[in-house]
Amino acid sequence: MNSKKLSVFGASLAAIAAATSLNAAPAFAQDEENGGLEEIVVTAQRREESLQDVPLAITAFTEEDLERSAAVGIQDVAARAPGVTLTQFNIGEPQLYIRGVGTTSDSAASDPSIGISIDEVSIGRTGASALAFLDVNRVEVLRGPQGTLYGRNASGGALNVYTNRPVFENGGHISVRAGSFDMYGAEGVYNAALGDNSALRFAAQYNTNEGYAEYAPTGQGLEGGTQWGARAQYLTEMGDWSFLAGVDYSDEDMNGHARIPVTTAATNPIFTGIVNGLRTGLDIRQSFSSPDNYQTRTNYGVTFRAEHEGQNFDFVSLTSYRNNDYAWRDNLGGLPFPGFPLAVDDRAAEASDQISQEFRLVSPDSSTVQWVAGVYLFQENVDRSERFIVQSALPIAPASFGGDVTFLQDATNTSYALFGQMTVPFADIWEFTAGARWSHDEREIHQVAVDNDTLGPLPPGIPLGPTGTPYNVNADDTFEEPTWRLALSVEPVDHARFYISYDRGYKAGSFVSGAQNALQATTPIRSEILDNYAIGMKTTWLDGRLRFNAEGFLLDYSDLQVYELLGLNLATSNADAQSSGIEVEAAFAVNENIIIGGSYTRLQAFYTSNAVSTVGTLLYDGHTLPRSPEHQYNVFVDGEWDLWGGQLSSRVNYQWQDEFYFDPSNNPEVLEDGHGLLGAFASWESPTGFSVSVYGKNLTDEDYRLHVIKNVGIGFSVFGPPREFGVALTQRF
Repeated sequence: MNSKKLSVFGASLAAIAAATSLNAAPAFAQDEENGGLEEIVVTAQRREESLQDVPLAITAFTEEDLERSAAVGIQDVAARAPGVTLTQFNIGEPQLYIRGVGTTSDSAASDPSIGISIDEVSIGRTGASALAFLDVNRVEVLRGPQGTLYGRNASGGALNVYTNRPVFENGGHISVRAGSFDMYGAEGVYNAALGDNSALRFAAQYNTNEGYAEYAPTGQGLEGGTQWGARAQYLTEMGDWSFLAGVDYSDEDMNGHARIPVTTAATNPIFTGIVNGLRTGLDIRQSFSSPDNYQTRTNYGVTFRAEHEGQNFDFVSLTSYRNNDYAWRDNLGGLPFPGFPLAVDDRAAEASDQISQEFRLVSPDSSTVQWVAGVYLFQENVDRSERFIVQSALPIAPASFGGDVTFLQDATNTSYALFGQMTVPFADIWEFTAGARWSHDEREIHQVAVDNDTLGPLPPGIPLGPTGTPYNVNADDTFEEPTWRLALSVEPVDHARFYISYDRGYKAGSFVSGAQNALQATTPIRSEILDNYAIGMKTTWLDGRLRFNAEGFLLDYSDLQVYELLGLNLATSNADAQSSGIEVEAAFAVNENIIIGGSYTRLQAFYTSNAVSTVGTLLYDGHTLPRSPEHQYNVFVDGEWDLWGGQLSSRVNYQWQDEFYFDPSNNPEVLEDGHGLLGAFASWESPTGFSVSVYGKNLTDEDYRLHVIKNVGIGFSVFGPPREFGVALTQRF
């Protein structure tokens, strides 16, 4: 075992052990008059519990947190959670990583490594998950394998979004907003009580902007677009039964990316000279990416939830259907041809639908032993196509390497699972948790590679050529694996809980996309297995004014699924790896007006073996895992004051992350520098419910990258937004 990794894990154990010498406070303050922190309630273990009572590494963002950080999607949440990074190829392929675990696979027969759910419905495709927040109640980020209660696609962790349910009273709000990049939008929420036992809730939003980048020759906007969506939910209660039905729809019509080539000292001087010559006088917001590029997505779903409160157990049924269509076009180089001797016009489209059913039995709140058991069924159909139109010239590649090829995938992914977990208290201060899950996954796929340019004897264009050949093949495989959770916690004094745990996570094997021949297309990569060992603490001190949580962890990966773009060819393989570190979160109520807090992560994540793929042995051993900064921290100051007959609220937040690599090669062109982002928010609300809010993001105008594709020693990059501001007017009723 790597001594460097163990040193971090050992240091974290020492830090947590030292904290046990503190004296815990006797009370957990929940009201503002006592100047304490409010209790946060989560449902990470499929029941309502205080955040401080759950022996898991969880970060929870309340509705107020989301508002005061001007959060509009999971990218804003990921930036503030310990050990989490989010990069994005396009709106259909967000790349979420927790503790070094994630994936960049776009295959129709693969799963994400981080499970994302909306109202407890697991989202199968990553492209159906990165949706704008609308009437969200809270977001929970669970770090480490969630193999027992969440199962499929949660080998590295889970991000759970919970929307506001209907309530039995009338009310709502309407809001309009405007901001940088010619942004404007509106949002409305209305809740209506329909008698004593039923309620209806409707929410809708619209947002548009011109984009923060432009097509250099004409000034046309890039990185902007229009989004709108709506959700309706109906709740009714009949004695011991409750029924919740919901439907949602969203549509996005976005501009394409502004790709910017970034060279390094290791880039061939010939290419550096070409890039510098073509981009003379341009900044990182000006690109040669075509204004004809686009990103579009339509997403809708229907959910039905039935619950029954029984004397011996509660019953939950959760049924859902979701449909997601997205398409995009991207010039992967962002440079004009033949000025730069390579142009790649990449066009993809994907249509998917999924149906899921979960039945759960849950112990009543009065039960001494808390338990949950259930069965889960899931099936999705994915139809995906990706077309590459390539132009090439020397000195990169001869013209014959160019061409026009299309990859087609038609896949059906099916999953079944049985699961259960119980927590048994003993000896007054101890609790033991044990859980297990059996998962069965089936994959069926039809893969086709087509050479659209059939004139002449030349080989297919890259990425199918020059060595690959067209194919039309079918394949299928089955994967099974048990996963489990064991945890022991103790609360020696009130509001100070310490725990150790061992979790196993699993992600089913998959078939790759963009294969170069029939053998690659029909050979699956192996299932991924993760073992996570953790020791942690959940503590509240000083009459509820100080909350301090920490966890040290060691993750051991077997057959981690790895993806790397070599030129334009995708190399897929399995490799072993380890990740270790410590995460700390704290919040302190200075007085009844001001709260300060933050988090810190120390992470060391490395491959412990090379990877053998169809293109040969990839020398990963000792390389840092992608999207794994060694240090991350987040600090904030939050305040509330009575002012001018109303209430003034404000927050200042700063988040910083160390340098990290975008892919396992650890090449210099995929190294992202460390950077920090400063944000601020302020609002004033009158007693009548009218409020005005202002916010700023990236106030120091940092340059940072959201995505990188490497080729010929150049990092073809998408940069994040520059400094931006916004204002919103809201009326609550």
